[in-house]
Amino acid sequence: MKKITLILAACMICAASFAQKYGHVNTDEIMKAMPGIDSVEIKILDFQKSLQTVYENMVNELNTKKDKFDREVGTMSSSVRKLKEDELIGIQNRIQEFQMTFRDDLEEEYVRLVNPFEEKVKKAIDDVAKEHRYAYIFNIQYLLYYDNGDDVTPLVKKKLGIK
Repeated sequence: MKKITLILAACMICAASFAQKYGHVNTDEIMKAMPGIDSVEIKILDFQKSLQTVYENMVNELNTKKDKFDREVGTMSSSVRKLKEDELIGIQNRIQEFQMTFRDDLEEEYVRLVNPFEEKVKKAIDDVAKEHRYAYIFNIQYLLYYDNGDDVTPLVKKKLGIK
């Protein structure tokens, strides 16, 4: 009987030592609290304004050349008129291409600026998981339901030096 009790106790201890710990983290909360992240928004707005300025300059160029064309079209030879029409079409095409790449450029700049912050958060999560022996840490934004598990957000913030 003693042997069975000892074996059961040993099994319970082993099972407890192999139990996996689950945690969750709120990366949005951490990202918003990171020092320097507010400058990313300012840089993105500045970048967007610079793209907007380029766009407006292109539209102004088109409008100026179109107005001049409309005023002078009656005095142009057919070859000059064709040349000027092709020039206007070229400007219109450049504007359309710029409009299509505008959003992509903005997104690329955002990723470039935010990526270093995300990498720091990921490294801190990895470090917390290893230090506290978590088998899994889930991002709370993607969880539909959870009943157990630890909120490791404060541990990650501490690791990053965020209060």
